[in-house]
Amino acid sequence: MELLVILITAALMAWLNHYLATERGRNAIGWAVGGAIFGLLSTILLLILGKTEEKQIEIATRVASAVNSKE
Repeated sequence: MELLVILITAALMAWLNHYLATERGRNAIGWAVGGAIFGLLSTILLLILGKTEEKQIEIATRVASAVNSKE
């Protein structure tokens, strides 16, 4: 029973890190594996690191396109 709880927790942490890494433009698979192994520590590190420069440029481009299409 305890093993099942540990595996479910590891899977949830892996899913959370995968989702956050995808949203921030980082390597989703690597962060998912890190989340399964290191748990909350990797999630906190991912939140501290923030978005990559490429992801920030992508977001800015989408906003600029949306503004230009309204005009």
